[in-house]
Amino acid sequence: MNRLLADYDPFRNLELFEGLVTEDEPICSWEDFQRWFAPFKDGGCFRGHREASWNLASTLDRALLKTVAVENSAVREKLNPEENERAVLLDFQRGAHHYHAATPTPDQVVDWLALMQHHGAPTRMLDWTQSPYVALYFAVQGTSEGEAALWAIDLEWFEKRSKELLRQHHKDCPDGSDFRAFCDYMNRILLRDDNPHIIVAASPMQLNERMLAQQGQLMCNLRHDVGFSTSLLGMLIHPSVVDRQVVSRVVLKKHHRIHFLEELRRMNIHSASLFPGLDGFARSLAVNLDISLAHQVESRKEAMIQNIREFKLRHQQPQ
Repeated sequence: MNRLLADYDPFRNLELFEGLVTEDEPICSWEDFQRWFAPFKDGGCFRGHREASWNLASTLDRALLKTVAVENSAVREKLNPEENERAVLLDFQRGAHHYHAATPTPDQVVDWLALMQHHGAPTRMLDWTQSPYVALYFAVQGTSEGEAALWAIDLEWFEKRSKELLRQHHKDCPDGSDFRAFCDYMNRILLRDDNPHIIVAASPMQLNERMLAQQGQLMCNLRHDVGFSTSLLGMLIHPSVVDRQVVSRVVLKKHHRIHFLEELRRMNIHSASLFPGLDGFARSLAVNLDISLAHQVESRKEAMIQNIREFKLRHQQPQ
């Protein structure tokens, strides 16, 4: 790790975690990007954030992990994440059949949450991808010119650690070799309120077209009471401190954002390929226009500079 983990308490704050895993050198070029993900390329999961200030928080984290404060009082009360999550899930299960022909069975909790995540409902799932290039696309798409961020997790370490910790709490946890058995197990425990502070890979039985196109991997926090980053930090130091870089966050300088988008487009990574359907195609046109306008601006600047030079030459006073 680029910083010591042993001195940190996993339940303090998000800033500790992000400071702990953030790389010292930002990405400023395509070559920097390729060097950064090289240690993870044979078995990593990646995530791109358009804004470097965003932390690893699910939509449910952002919606429910808040406190209610009374003015002029030290009293703080947390809203009930478990109760609210169950209410949103039930509402979705009751109404989804009006819009989706083949809904999961009532006991397929993972598939329900994956379907909710796919359509934008708040869940405690967090979208990752096994492609660093797809993660880069999500980091640089959009018009923000500030700093973005990329995340990477060593997937082999992550899956091994999560299953080890699960078996300490749930003796009936399968070893993972039987995918269907592990899915059944996840469906049984996912909504329990006595789960350990662990992040797990949550794979639905039925992958949707978007997950396939994006090489998607869903990760899920088993606890309601703390955020994703806090649970992941706990895994880094419990039962022992990891001795190598297994989680990495790097800041991405977006001065070369257009160059990144062009490189990705040459690899057929764009909205039309990542979001199959008319919506994805329409989004891809916006990115194409973004690239085209950037080149038009540069061309216009060069022409203006040349015109100014020629004007000065024509109007120079004779010596």
